[in-house]
Amino acid sequence: MKLSQVKEAQQDWFSRKNKKFFGDVDYRVLHGKATGNAFLVRSTYRWSDMFGQDKKLVWKINELDQDTCKIRSLIDKDFRDIDSVKDWLKFS
Repeated sequence: MKLSQVKEAQQDWFSRKNKKFFGDVDYRVLHGKATGNAFLVRSTYRWSDMFGQDKKLVWKINELDQDTCKIRSLIDKDFRDIDSVKDWLKFS
């Protein structure tokens, strides 16, 4: 699965307005090593500057429907960098 397929399946998710609102910086589609399943991986500030705090860039992962390329559940974990995402994907 490619990012272009995911963007086509859910165009609103990738709109400039949505990207700015959520603080998303970058999107990638990466595959789990154990299952081969595709995941949407994104770097985001996700409202981290609320209550006077400094912005903090984190990486988030969403499951993708393997047939429709639609974005599904968010993995409830923040990743500090792309290397920690790739480590997680080794077992997914």
